[in-house]
Amino acid sequence: MTKFFLKIHDTLCKHRLATAIVLLLAVAGMVALAIRLDYEEDIAKFLPREKDNEKYVQIYEQIAQQDKIAVIFTSRDSTRQLPVENLETAMQQFATLMAERGIDNVQATVDEEKTMEMIEFVYQNAPYFLTDADYERIDSLLKQPNYIASQLVQDKQMLMLPTASMMTGGMRYDPLHLFGPMLARLQSLKMSDKLSLVDGYIFTADGKHGLVYFSSKTGASESGKNAELGKKLDSVMHTVMHDNKGVKVTAIGGPLIAVTNAEQIKSDSLRAMAIAVTVILILLMMHYRSVPDLLWIGASLIFGWLLAIAGMAVFGHSVSIIVLGIGSVIIGIAVNYPLHFLDHMREESDQRQALKEMVPPLLTGNITTVAAFLCLVWLDAAAMRDLGIFGALMLIGTIMFVLVFLPLYVKKHSIARRHLDFNINTITFGNRSQKRWFVGIVTALTLVLGWLSLRTTFDSNMGHINYVTPEQRADLEMLSSLSGTTDLYAVAQGRSLDEALEANARLQSQLESLHDVKGVKGIGNFVPSQAEQERRLKKWNDYWKPRAAVVVAHLNEQAALQGFAPGVFSPFVDMVSSKHAVVPSSYFAPVTSQLAGSYLLSKKSDVKIISYLTLAKSSQEGAVKSTLRKAGTKTGNILAFSPKDVSNQLVNVLNDNFNYISYVCGFVVFFFLWFSFGSIELSLISFLPLAVGWLWILGIMQLLGIQFNIVNIILATFIFGQGDDYTIFITEGCIYEYAYGKKRLDKYTGSVVLSAVIMFVGIGALIISKHPALRSLAEVTIVGMFTVVFMAYCLPPLIFDWFTRKQGSIRPMPITLKRLGRSLWAGFYFAFMSTCVLKPYVAIFFALHGESNAARDRYHRRLMKIARWVCKHTLGVEGHVENAVGETFEKPAIIISNHQSHLDIMHLMQLTSKIVFFTNDWTWNNPYYGYVIHKAEFLPVTRGLDNNMAKIKDLYARGYSICIFPEGTRSADGRIMRFHKGAFYLAQQLGADIVPVMLHGASDALPKKDFMLRKGRITVVVGPRLKSGDMSMGATYQERTKAYHRMYLAHFEQLRNRIELSDYWSDMVKHQYYYKGAAVTRRCSKNLKRHNNYSAWVDDQANRDLKAVAIHNCGQGEMPWIFALVNRHCQVYAFTRDDDDYALLRNMVNAPANLHFLREGSPCPDAEDCDKTITLNNDE
Repeated sequence: MTKFFLKIHDTLCKHRLATAIVLLLAVAGMVALAIRLDYEEDIAKFLPREKDNEKYVQIYEQIAQQDKIAVIFTSRDSTRQLPVENLETAMQQFATLMAERGIDNVQATVDEEKTMEMIEFVYQNAPYFLTDADYERIDSLLKQPNYIASQLVQDKQMLMLPTASMMTGGMRYDPLHLFGPMLARLQSLKMSDKLSLVDGYIFTADGKHGLVYFSSKTGASESGKNAELGKKLDSVMHTVMHDNKGVKVTAIGGPLIAVTNAEQIKSDSLRAMAIAVTVILILLMMHYRSVPDLLWIGASLIFGWLLAIAGMAVFGHSVSIIVLGIGSVIIGIAVNYPLHFLDHMREESDQRQALKEMVPPLLTGNITTVAAFLCLVWLDAAAMRDLGIFGALMLIGTIMFVLVFLPLYVKKHSIARRHLDFNINTITFGNRSQKRWFVGIVTALTLVLGWLSLRTTFDSNMGHINYVTPEQRADLEMLSSLSGTTDLYAVAQGRSLDEALEANARLQSQLESLHDVKGVKGIGNFVPSQAEQERRLKKWNDYWKPRAAVVVAHLNEQAALQGFAPGVFSPFVDMVSSKHAVVPSSYFAPVTSQLAGSYLLSKKSDVKIISYLTLAKSSQEGAVKSTLRKAGTKTGNILAFSPKDVSNQLVNVLNDNFNYISYVCGFVVFFFLWFSFGSIELSLISFLPLAVGWLWILGIMQLLGIQFNIVNIILATFIFGQGDDYTIFITEGCIYEYAYGKKRLDKYTGSVVLSAVIMFVGIGALIISKHPALRSLAEVTIVGMFTVVFMAYCLPPLIFDWFTRKQGSIRPMPITLKRLGRSLWAGFYFAFMSTCVLKPYVAIFFALHGESNAARDRYHRRLMKIARWVCKHTLGVEGHVENAVGETFEKPAIIISNHQSHLDIMHLMQLTSKIVFFTNDWTWNNPYYGYVIHKAEFLPVTRGLDNNMAKIKDLYARGYSICIFPEGTRSADGRIMRFHKGAFYLAQQLGADIVPVMLHGASDALPKKDFMLRKGRITVVVGPRLKSGDMSMGATYQERTKAYHRMYLAHFEQLRNRIELSDYWSDMVKHQYYYKGAAVTRRCSKNLKRHNNYSAWVDDQANRDLKAVAIHNCGQGEMPWIFALVNRHCQVYAFTRDDDDYALLRNMVNAPANLHFLREGSPCPDAEDCDKTITLNNDE
């Protein structure tokens, strides 16, 4: 991608004016698109919905009437209670004034006439409403002696009361008070017993508060339109309180709380913004001392912002203002791009070079963050999807402006200018002990905070992030005390009222069979289905047909005795004497019209009948819901849920969405990091701080008692994106320094600090807010920014340094996951097998077989087989034995070998079972296999030959060869070192033969100063046996020492020439280009693969005689590297054209001593001695 942007830059540089015109036209087009976009304020679109539970939420929202506003009238003086008449006057005036302002849905009074009409309707149609229990009661009453007479006496007394006029209607239909429970059921449909009607006005039972209700026509979420409604309401309330002295009027409801929140958010945001903008401008001015730089930063962000809005206009017709508000936080991420670029211009005044160096870190960070934002597109909340698209487009627009237009027009910086310096050195350690302490502390804290992170909770209570005034809180508490409690809601639904009634009949039957249901409130008894009507009317007719005549005759007789007018009870007589027919559901309109909203929800083709259930025990909620839902599954038209289901649904869906964001975004970010860096190790270096930082954020939040909510959880993902950019930038700084040797990391960290300070100040200023949601944003910002900056500063440099350096020096071969995995597996396997398998086996073996020579011989054979298996299966290391002389080791001898690695002993043990070694104290006392070699009769070298002589002679007599490393220690570079005389002295003392064995490749597979395995090939060459009487290698042990040393030098050189070819060194060379940028690493692998490790040039045996060779146009230098390693005695002069390639090669500190890198055109130091000149193709 770097070449792509450089080509664009080179093209546009030739047409700057045309580019400026195109840019202005693009901005004009984006502005035109933005004007077409509609803006809305519905915060509900941020709440995710789950299809299975969304129907519960919809029903609950309608029942709860969240758009309703309650106006409360009470005394200003809380110590005294106003007369009801005073409150009624104020309530009536309020309703009148509201109507004058166009709000016509105010419910100041209850129409008592309609209520009485409903009661009379119920009396008139008692046959439709009576239950089986009612008939049992009626039958028991009528069987009482003188029951009819006593009831008529009571009726006569009631007519003498002042309220007689209210009783006459019901008395004519029920003179014997047979239908009392039916009326009680009707009265139970009131939603609260703590309210009462006085002159048609609604009051609390104690008469202290009068209540008036009305609804917002725009719903509870449109805070802009509700603000206008709130102004009208405030005006009316002020007028009413002015005209009615002593009356206090307050209002509460979802729409008003939304308005209060919006106003508080605006107030807090403006105050915080003023502080943040002031501080940020001061910081930027002190840092850049250049107004044009600030304008370019602003232009970059404006371009990105316009592209995002224009894109939203293309994808849809509207966008939430809240999305744009939250989207302003994205500026904290987008501002990184111009900040980093302008900061880099301070160090590199050439725009093209600055662009070349900044494309990889900026583009990598942009791609990963954009990908993370696009993950929001698959969330359940519409506004969250919009936020994902908006954030992605804004970041794309900003990076386009920074990489395409900014390099064209930004002025060159003078490096000598002084600025506010944010260059803070990354954490360094003076010694390994300090580093170990730091790693230990960070690891311990991560474990503790990781454990605490599992307990971090999500606060689903929306009330906790709403701002309410103390007065509103008091009103909410008062209204909450008036509402009744409901354990469960049971819903019967259908496409029509008749269908819903049929479902409700089945539901009521199911409820009657549930003993855990203590009470049911619903209109099921008063709007029966046609099937239920038939059943009830049959019950009525069957009951009254044999009894009607007797009861009517007795009633008329007693009525006449009490002085009632003839025919006064004819409605009752006609009802018990007549035959009733099934009626349509519309017949019950007097009931449904009064109870709709609370018990009946009706739309075009969707009717729901609500029943409110009270349970005997709250613990039975799950069982009751399960039973009802199973019934609903069969019929498809019965639902059951509790208020908890609605809130829990939000928690569950948000938790699922949060998990989705965490895992999917994490995967996407890691994938793009891997793709961008071209190395899983570098992607882990960049990603690990994010993962660890996330655990720290969650753990610290738990420690401080900070909970996630619907607001700050969004910001948490932004901080994740911010940390992504920081770690990428710092990782790129590490890569640049490692590749080119130029100090760049401190400058990069300075840009990171400036960006973090801007984000910290910009959002952290909200800590002064009164609004809990904004304050929670600030809390998470403070915790999050501290954590991500700390992790970005500490972990990438620390891990990168461990991968590439050892004790301050560049590693000969950097650590890779493959090497680390092989080494850890080999070490774990070796330690486990030695400690848990081999040591117990050895103990048991000798316990069973004793310490006899035969047992020891068998033990040695087992060790040989183990050695052969290990040599064959060591990951990444091939083993090969060359025994051209056919040595069988049947006759004991002194075996001598060069010493290169810890792997040597295993590769020598595989030669014969009858072999023992002299070992140093470290090996002799090794906790893993010390016991094993003790039983194998190895000899500690520190005791000396004389002290070991008796044991040596015994072993030799039993046919065991003694293996000694004449060098005494492992060679650091694999070369043959000076031989000591001990082995040859021992051979002379024993009169033993000498068998020379030569090892090659062990020092390259596991060097002395490295604990990790490398890919390699170990060759064991068995030389010819020197008989004890053979004087060809000298007569004395001193002469033999020197002779064998000369022989080893010569033969080892021949062995190296035969084995160390291009294939042997290709892995070593490839690792020299690791962690130096994706393009560098990929180019190296491509070149080596395309040219078969340059074997055609390198492996030619004619090169052995060359003294010097010149290689022109060598590119990154892979071919000269391999050539110099294979042809060790030839001076290799590699010439490269590209400045970056030259800087890369000059920083190759591990290059062979015979390899020299020069710029193309430079004179060759050994021009006269160059035996050969090679010119490679340009793309190599």
